[in-house]
Amino acid sequence: MIDKTVMTGMLETYDSFQVDVAVSVLRNLDESNSKVERKVVDFIKGKMFPVSAERICDYIRKMPPDSIRDQVVENLRTFHNTLMEMISFVGNESTRQTVYLPLLRIMERENHPYRPLALATLCCFNFPEAVNKLALGFEHFTSEMRWITLVLLKKRWDEKFVPVFLKALEDSDPEVVRVAILALKRANVVSALDPVRRLLHSNSETIVLTAVNALVELGATDALPEMRRLFDESDSHRIRATVVSALGELGGDETVPFLHECLSAPDSRVRANAVMALKKKFEILGVLPSETVDRIAALKNDSDHRVQADSIQTLWVMGFTDNVGDIEKMLVSPGEFSRSAGAYLCGKLKLFQLTRHLEALTSDSSWMVRKMAAISLLAFGDSGKSVLRNLMDFGNSDQQIVSAFAFGLADDSQAIEKLIAQSRSGTEMAEMATSLLLGLSRPPA
Repeated sequence: MIDKTVMTGMLETYDSFQVDVAVSVLRNLDESNSKVERKVVDFIKGKMFPVSAERICDYIRKMPPDSIRDQVVENLRTFHNTLMEMISFVGNESTRQTVYLPLLRIMERENHPYRPLALATLCCFNFPEAVNKLALGFEHFTSEMRWITLVLLKKRWDEKFVPVFLKALEDSDPEVVRVAILALKRANVVSALDPVRRLLHSNSETIVLTAVNALVELGATDALPEMRRLFDESDSHRIRATVVSALGELGGDETVPFLHECLSAPDSRVRANAVMALKKKFEILGVLPSETVDRIAALKNDSDHRVQADSIQTLWVMGFTDNVGDIEKMLVSPGEFSRSAGAYLCGKLKLFQLTRHLEALTSDSSWMVRKMAAISLLAFGDSGKSVLRNLMDFGNSDQQIVSAFAFGLADDSQAIEKLIAQSRSGTEMAEMATSLLLGLSRPPA
């Protein structure tokens, strides 16, 4: 279901739904209630949203497939949160009947195209009848509507939704199953343990990956033998790497020899995940075999940037902090991924002595490197913010935008306003600023 047309279509459908609801509310308002009327009109005109649905969809259509799902989820939740706020405002300032009646009318029309969305919205306002109708009708919705309703219910978690999520574990669409697993993991529902374990044998890579991570969150140590078999039997590098990460979280020192072997795996993702899994084991056990430490140290010269960075970070945690020279080499590497990884380590390890290196990287030719350098400066606290503020005021156009982005992450309202202005400027930087603004507009976790 990760198809650009389908995913943007779902955003457009939800946008149409919320406007339809708002128009119905407006028609039901008492003419004397100008305060509420202005609020609803502003909602319909899109003034309560930082970026229009049309602009968001245009941006998403240009994104790589792997990034689409998260961006759509973030914006669906932003739309939903804003709709919930508008409904609450109208209910408090006018009457509950005024705002709920349009949703209830849609709920009663079984063939209404927006019925699943109305049901999900009413569920989030604790309408028991809506919860029951959604549970009964869920499997008859289209796969897109099943996915959207789960995304919305997962965010507004309630124990009443558990039957819907459990039913969705058997869905024919892997993306629907994925959301259901994540929802049950979040609530740590014991009854979900066995159904989720069975999903380790799914033919869908998406489902297996999500199930592995969920079992880690659920603390399912008894699933370790199954995960080891999964590692040996799977042809998917992603699944194998995810299992390695899981073994870092589950079990005790009995998994260390296996993780040690994974340090020399042919796939770089497996090697990197093995390093970080051993880091977690060290944090839990307090010590690792000297042979393992030596093998991790050798990986500082690995051909993969992530393996290099994770090895340096792990050694640092274990007390081997004489790696600044290795990080400096990464910062001047011809490879942008290595430069970005080096910048990440500067912020992660609080390497204040490399501040000037990070400042220089804010004008790097790669956006990825510029962004990581700015975020790492932000991690330096007041001193890093001082550098960023100077760049935001006096740096080149790339430095101004990336510094504003970093400040936006720190909830700096002036920086966000700068991004908004740049997004609407029509300049060559407008699209980049829009993408940053979309990232800043995600709902709170």
